[in-house]
Amino acid sequence: MNDKEYDKLLQAASAKLGSSPEKLRQTLEKGDIAALSAGLSKADKAKLRAVLNDKELMAKLKSASSPQEIMGMLGKL
Repeated sequence: MNDKEYDKLLQAASAKLGSSPEKLRQTLEKGDIAALSAGLSKADKAKLRAVLNDKELMAKLKSASSPQEIMGMLGKL
C-alpha cells in the first residue's frame, strides 16, 4: 500500500472513529490501542480486539494492496 492509499484509509477510519486522520496516525504509530478504542462502543471494541488477535487476518490486512481491499475484509466481520 502506498502513502496515498494509506492516507485514504486513515481518513475513512478516522471518520468512523470520530477522530482526525493525523491523530489516528499518531495513535497507530505509538501503538496505543486504548486510545484507539476509547470512542468505540463495547461491541466495536470487541470486534477490534478480535481483529488484532487474529494473526491470519492481520497478515491479510498487512498484505492488502488498497484501502478498499482492507475495508472489504473488515466489512465481512
